[in-house]
Amino acid sequence: MLEVEGLSKKFVKGVLRGQTVEAVKEVSFSLPEGKTLGIVGNSGCGKTTLARILLSLLTPDRGSVRIDGEELFSKGKNRDRARTRKIQMIFQNPESSLDPAKKIGYSLEEPMKIHGMYDRGGRRDRICQLMDLVDLREDLLDRRPHQLSGGEAQRVMIARALTLKPKILILDEPTSMLDVSVQAQVLNLLKDLQENLGLSYVFISHDIPVVRWFCHDIAVMRQGRFVEMGSYCSGRSARLPR
Repeated sequence: MLEVEGLSKKFVKGVLRGQTVEAVKEVSFSLPEGKTLGIVGNSGCGKTTLARILLSLLTPDRGSVRIDGEELFSKGKNRDRARTRKIQMIFQNPESSLDPAKKIGYSLEEPMKIHGMYDRGGRRDRICQLMDLVDLREDLLDRRPHQLSGGEAQRVMIARALTLKPKILILDEPTSMLDVSVQAQVLNLLKDLQENLGLSYVFISHDIPVVRWFCHDIAVMRQGRFVEMGSYCSGRSARLPR
């Protein structure tokens, strides 16, 4: 599904001295369909830079990223829109990711309009389907982000990430802003969606117990490198208590 090989990215720090910082160094991994790779590491280790490369928000200096065998970067150019739809992201803070001036229905419809998917009626049907998938009432479509609870807002973010029918989701601390009970509900929802839709996840987190429960494989990142990598599957068959 997702194959990353020898990925590296450098930044120049400082205007005068031009110090070079290698944020990602020779990172390689393979993510099969329906599986989850957890990435853990301290702040500044390169997790976010790696995520931004996978999303084509940054172009790597070296290495390759392939989805279903298709190279996402070729001769320094970003991938096209058809490939963009295959990988989406769920951010840490839904409040800062949703436009406070727009209703939820608009936020869910906008990605489909940008990518020219469906007509107006088709987009409405897709939105209703997504609201059902994430277990939200349709009357919430007429609300704005500040009128939602934290759990509702994160479910909206999950629904928006699914609007383009991606195959891979990057989860950047998706439950760290939620209460413990709501965290369990959202993580159980993500697991159900993975099983039902065959999604692959890259799960970025500092919460080691959650990573051990949620992920099939775990990579430890330090100073831009994967320094350890292994499997941990004992908790995957269980559900977190709500």
